[in-house]
Amino acid sequence: MDWRKLSLKPATDVSSDIIDDLCAELVTAGASGTSIEASGEMSCFISGSETDAAPFIAIATRRGFTIVSNEVLADTNWNEQCAEVWQPVATGILTVVPVESPLDQSPPDADTIKIIPGQGFGTGHHPTTRMILETLSKHAPTLSQQKLSIFDLGTGSGILAIAAAKLFNTPVEAVDNDPYAITNAHDNVALNNLAHLVTPSTTPIEKLSNPYNLILANLYGEVLVQLAGEVTRLATPGCLAIMSGITELVRDSVVDTYTEALGWVVEEERSDSGWCCISMRRP
Repeated sequence: MDWRKLSLKPATDVSSDIIDDLCAELVTAGASGTSIEASGEMSCFISGSETDAAPFIAIATRRGFTIVSNEVLADTNWNEQCAEVWQPVATGILTVVPVESPLDQSPPDADTIKIIPGQGFGTGHHPTTRMILETLSKHAPTLSQQKLSIFDLGTGSGILAIAAAKLFNTPVEAVDNDPYAITNAHDNVALNNLAHLVTPSTTPIEKLSNPYNLILANLYGEVLVQLAGEVTRLATPGCLAIMSGITELVRDSVVDTYTEALGWVVEEERSDSGWCCISMRRP
């Protein structure tokens, strides 16, 4: 599978709202992700051929952006190439330990998460993942007293679902639209002996109907805005949602969508290296 990177530049100075809207439209159209530079230039990452890139180019052009480049990226497992991800990392009351193979036989400790660094996002080293794990650890004593129904939206490697299952010994529904991530998540769930609790799948959020009182979501802020209605539909009154993957640039858009439009209340915020993790409660 080819991965492509479209580099985009606005024809004139544009507001952050216009950039946010373009990011949201590209992701809704099927882009795997976007990134925004301080200069206002953007990158859009998609899978497929040059023909598959045409709809994304059309969206960007219609919104007044020019295409600086359209290049093929090597189908590389960047996690495996990064030396950092092979180092254990302590996050809250849990420690993430990278392992090389699904055949690893070392038994996982109660406070250890074994993760195979794969193409599924989440080894515990990135600030977005780490902040959710730290927040979960902080709330663990209180949450442990409740009967939880847990949903991990955009599970990636499955790390957050595994953490929740370890902390609370309760089933976790984990979904992602990337089949590569789900394969990685299944391997990681098995490594941690949690197949009886964690169920990774590519089930679209629109097909889910179970109510949840704890939602974890490590996704681009633009996607969290797009899915706000579905997240709210699945949340019970009093549900705690811990959301990360939010850049400072789109933080206000995420908060406004959930609080002003849908009635959620912000309880806590963390930030690290330009990323935000926001905990919200549905009344």
